[in-house]
Amino acid sequence: MSFLARYFRFDALQTNWRTELVAGLSTYLSLAYILILNPAILGHSGMDPSAILFATALVSGLTTLAMGIWARLPFAVAPGIEMSGFFAFTVCGTLGMSWQQGLGTVFWSGVLCILLTLLPVRQKIIAAIPAGLKINIGVSVGVFVATIGLFVGKILAFKNGLPDFSNWGLERLVSPEAAVLYIGFLSALILGLKRFRFLGNILVALLIAAVACHVMGLTVKQPPQLSQAMLSASFQLDPWSILADPRALSVVLIFFIIDFFGGIGKFIGLTAATNLQSNGQVRNIEKGLYVDGAGTVLGSLTGTSSLIAFVESAVGIAAGGRTGVTAITCGVLLLISLVFTPLVALVPAEAAAGIALYVGWLLLPIRALKDPQASFGRFDAIVACAMGGVSLLTFGLDKALLVGFWAYSLRALSHDRARANPYLLATTALLTLAALFPYAWN
Repeated sequence: MSFLARYFRFDALQTNWRTELVAGLSTYLSLAYILILNPAILGHSGMDPSAILFATALVSGLTTLAMGIWARLPFAVAPGIEMSGFFAFTVCGTLGMSWQQGLGTVFWSGVLCILLTLLPVRQKIIAAIPAGLKINIGVSVGVFVATIGLFVGKILAFKNGLPDFSNWGLERLVSPEAAVLYIGFLSALILGLKRFRFLGNILVALLIAAVACHVMGLTVKQPPQLSQAMLSASFQLDPWSILADPRALSVVLIFFIIDFFGGIGKFIGLTAATNLQSNGQVRNIEKGLYVDGAGTVLGSLTGTSSLIAFVESAVGIAAGGRTGVTAITCGVLLLISLVFTPLVALVPAEAAAGIALYVGWLLLPIRALKDPQASFGRFDAIVACAMGGVSLLTFGLDKALLVGFWAYSLRALSHDRARANPYLLATTALLTLAALFPYAWN
């Protein structure tokens, strides 16, 4: 035990076993909802919910264990809702790729994350993204996740990547699905208030929404089960045929940008007020990024979308978690969660609508917007509205990111063309090429 205490630097980080174990349990309870929400969202891609649940619990558990044992950081890693939504509704929905091809794009984005972490160019790419754009990426991601909730709740409908109002009426606002969305969102909102806040508030809100579903006659259409179907998506990815598909480049870049920059942002942001940072640098951040990228690759092999460092790790860090023991505790609990598959089977997909809306609101970088040191000016606010609006109206992150990168690149060129950051311009050019490739191909 003394060796482990030295390995995890208990004395230097001013922590102990009890604190770390409680922090790990706290993190697990705060993110356990993903075991229900991820199959509900990814199920729209055509994958078997049993396979999605298996991949979610297995890969999240293993990757979180790696984050704790190797990187020695108190972060939990799991499939991001924004990633799952983009995978199901844009990649497989709007673009019409099969889920096997979608997993192929996830695989290459994970490989790209690992390669760029290996190269010294990583810091230059990070530094190239203006602070305002980093905040606005968070805005577009938050709006996108909230839009998923409105879609699952059947308040919004989309056709060919645009809102479909052909059959829209007030009945959509009073349908059983909409009522469940309101119940789930309000439950999460109330339980998340400081006055009522407790561990697992999102999970409890999800269970309340599930009860409401059953009361209103909404049942699980294809429940996940402890069966051989759990392996039906393992090693079924198609990473090769998509190399001839011009749309794949855009998808890979979007997955990569959200994963790479989002991971860095969470590592830095969640440890800002802790002793895990020194001179603005997070200890072992390189190892954390390797684990993040490797988790995405492993997820593509087993049947889930990109894995990210979960913002709910803040709960464990707030409880005093400072070492990898926090992540190890959470990882073990995630692996054990497969035992509760029969309970997950009782939660209809519609129960996820209000929770997605609430999580989308949580993902909005409100704290960063209020920070007086953020230098978030009028231009940034205009771009934020544009990116959020595009994310909502097109039900896609790709176009929203393209708008943002173009806006900041044009501003950089107009201010001082000679000193415009080449890495920012190169990223914008890649996103533009990825967006135009399909049209040029045809």
